[in-house]
Amino acid sequence: MTSRSPLNAQDLAALGRNHDALLTLCLKLEEIADSLPFDINEDLCREVVQSATPLLRQTQQLEERVLFPDFDRSAGSCFAAMMIERLKGEHRCDGLAAEEISLTLKAMIEGRCRLSFETVGYMLRGFFECVRRHVAAEKLMIEALCVAEAEGREILM
Repeated sequence: MTSRSPLNAQDLAALGRNHDALLTLCLKLEEIADSLPFDINEDLCREVVQSATPLLRQTQQLEERVLFPDFDRSAGSCFAAMMIERLKGEHRCDGLAAEEISLTLKAMIEGRCRLSFETVGYMLRGFFECVRRHVAAEKLMIEALCVAEAEGREILM
């Protein structure tokens, strides 16, 4: 990991905004999944198609640039390094899943999706539950960093 200074207020604010935007995306995906197959909001689907992948990518890049190095530096343990690598792996999988969901929703609103509505619903639910879990883990990392910094100590892992 690269050496850098601890998270600052701007980093924390940006991470907070991105996490909130991801959780809002999850609510939109849940709304779409709940609407299948009879009451599909095509405008909401289009919005998700346009925003999901860029938002996820932007958030992941910020986390990998500012959060993970600070967490690794502050924790300095094998467990922290393994946790960061697991989260980076989830980033790759989530990115591919976001692209697949965007393609699927686009095909669905264009009437050319070959998947059943049940399958699309399971895809959406699986994705947004993973994203929610991932955001929760990263919020715990941020909280641990903030508490440790306020107390002038390293993170105990």
